[in-house]
Amino acid sequence: MTNRLADAHSAYLLQHAHQGVDWWQYGSDAFAEADRRDVPVFLSIGYAACHWCHVMSAESFDDATIADYLNRNFVAVKVDREEHPDVDAVYMAATQTLTGQGGWPMSVFALPDGRTFHAGTYFPPAPRHGLPSFGQVLAGVNEAWSQRRTSVEEQAGHLAAHLGDMADAQRDLLGLSTLHDAAPGALEPVHAAVLARLAADEDTTGGFGPAPKFPPSSTLDYLLELASAGEHPEALELAGRTFEAMAAGALVDHVGGGFARYCVDAAWRVPHFEKMLYDNAQLLRHAARFAALSDDPDQRDLGARLARGTAGWMRRELLLTDADGRAAGLASSLDADTVMDDGTHIEGATYLFSRAELREAGTRCDVWETLEPLLAGRSPEEPAAPAGRVDAPGYDDVPVTVAFERVPDAAQWRAWDAVVPTLRQVRAGQAQPRRDEKVVAGWNGLAVRALAEAGLLLEEPEMLDLAARLGEYLWREHFSAEDAALARLAYRPGGGLLEDYAGVALGFQALATVAGHVPRQGASADVSGGADLEAGTAPGEWVRRAGEVLAAAEGRFGLAAGGEARDAPKTELLSAARGGRAPMEGLDSATPSALALYATALLNQGGFEAEPAKVGRAGELVDHVRRVGAKAPAQFGTALAAAVRVERDASLAVAGGTDAERAACLRLAVRGGAIALEADADVVPETRDAPALARGKTPGADGGLRAYLCRSHVCAAPVGDAAALEAAMCRRPRS
Repeated sequence: MTNRLADAHSAYLLQHAHQGVDWWQYGSDAFAEADRRDVPVFLSIGYAACHWCHVMSAESFDDATIADYLNRNFVAVKVDREEHPDVDAVYMAATQTLTGQGGWPMSVFALPDGRTFHAGTYFPPAPRHGLPSFGQVLAGVNEAWSQRRTSVEEQAGHLAAHLGDMADAQRDLLGLSTLHDAAPGALEPVHAAVLARLAADEDTTGGFGPAPKFPPSSTLDYLLELASAGEHPEALELAGRTFEAMAAGALVDHVGGGFARYCVDAAWRVPHFEKMLYDNAQLLRHAARFAALSDDPDQRDLGARLARGTAGWMRRELLLTDADGRAAGLASSLDADTVMDDGTHIEGATYLFSRAELREAGTRCDVWETLEPLLAGRSPEEPAAPAGRVDAPGYDDVPVTVAFERVPDAAQWRAWDAVVPTLRQVRAGQAQPRRDEKVVAGWNGLAVRALAEAGLLLEEPEMLDLAARLGEYLWREHFSAEDAALARLAYRPGGGLLEDYAGVALGFQALATVAGHVPRQGASADVSGGADLEAGTAPGEWVRRAGEVLAAAEGRFGLAAGGEARDAPKTELLSAARGGRAPMEGLDSATPSALALYATALLNQGGFEAEPAKVGRAGELVDHVRRVGAKAPAQFGTALAAAVRVERDASLAVAGGTDAERAACLRLAVRGGAIALEADADVVPETRDAPALARGKTPGADGGLRAYLCRSHVCAAPVGDAAALEAAMCRRPRS
């Protein structure tokens, strides 16, 4: 038996297609059906890689009695939050308001007009730990709907009005209702306050708070941006301690590469095992930049190791190809759970090894004596188990995570690298986590940006190759120039949110910088065949494409000065749920703030096109960090990083010289947070359509290198080598 979810594209929805629940996909038809039947709407919101979503599905939605009760008394709607983050945001705000917390699965009860009147997250099949059973919740909601309808509708009205007030307060906080006449003040006092706050919040085990330990991606973005000109060594030190804590623990998959969503324990030894593209896109970029910025050789090696491991995992585990062998995007995630042969779900089973298995691999490679004192993994059942228990003989066959007592030294890394091929073979023989093959435009755009920048910084042609192929896919399959519209999902025209437009534009801009160094012939071994890059796309064309995407975003989301800025299209249902207000979430969460990403892309485009108005508007959109950045740096890291770039307003054009000389200059620009473009006639033809940054930038005598560093669109005299450029960019030369 299947239900109407059998026709869905979403992996999350398809996981529920076998159930007796008469699920609807999200849309106006479901709410109209609830109105026709005069019943409330039950929205179950989650995502394919969510462990507790699987748990509640098996416990409650697979239950025939629960399914029958839902079908008789509700219209049940299953929502993939990654397909509909705007829906998720509205109902998450309602859930947090009603319960003081949020998470997934999210269980929301709404009127047929979309307004929430009751909500929660996971409910067990029987009462426990102070939670009612899901059956009790359904009965209570049904009783309230049947017997106290007026009270229910009043509750929904009050909550929608409150959410509207919250949206207004958010807009005021972000300064979106303010006309910006005065020039902004200096950021240095903000940096001092933010760094002091982060230092105070830094946990003894790394990161900036207690367990659960999430990778502080947006904070790393800010710290690395701030450190990129060499003025704030303490920012780089904070970033370094954070990378070391994450790299020693099990947040990093030391066998397959990539990062898990978070760790459940303070020591980073037991992850929540789902691996998300949006996390890894951010952390790949930050790790590569950390490798480029640090003066410590061990830290440089660590950053490069993390970046290369993450990029390799993306190629092996997430890359999709079409029938012609062309890159067709990166999948969204790998599941937290492994489905075993008997149908049971075990969280993280694919990623665990017993100490006996580790000893066998280490002994076979003659490195066990080196590795044994380093290993510090824990069972997911006992994340805080003391070392004495883990080292006891009886623990030998207990599956544990791969974590280290500390960051390995060079000899220990060599020993570890020797056993990895064996451990990969062992893992390949195990059941594998499911992959959500949904291709989200914005997350792929962030991945393109990360791969392009990391490929340049680490001199990895395969990363550049993959970045360019993914960029071509996004332009070909997700953006309609005719409609000036971006599809969030290739299988659904339009529907792009601001985070999608901004992420894709940033990816295209990064490709503009590196396009001259993308391999033209011979695809990498991990990206097969196809005609993605037969001719290669010129830097100027990537700039033009980014401009089209940003122009479309400005119109669709009211982002010009004086407009009603929003981060998602306005719909009747969501507008009602939010008291009629326009949505704009300016804070970082698991993904960066869409507003801050857009401001960064607008700044970059202003640099490429020499348009001060774009740079100025970008500054206005992140000016709120001067008021609130120090109060919540973890929520404003992306905006803080953008504000640093706006204040520096640096751009670089390079002409002449050899490929290696130009690449060295571009690396300095990416490391230092400057927009950069090659200006050679064979790379960017000298026409009126060429980006303004490239115009008039000529090689030196006899075709020698010239690097033109510009600040606020005023270019200094060109320099003739990378060392002189590094000095001009205020970086300390490496010892």
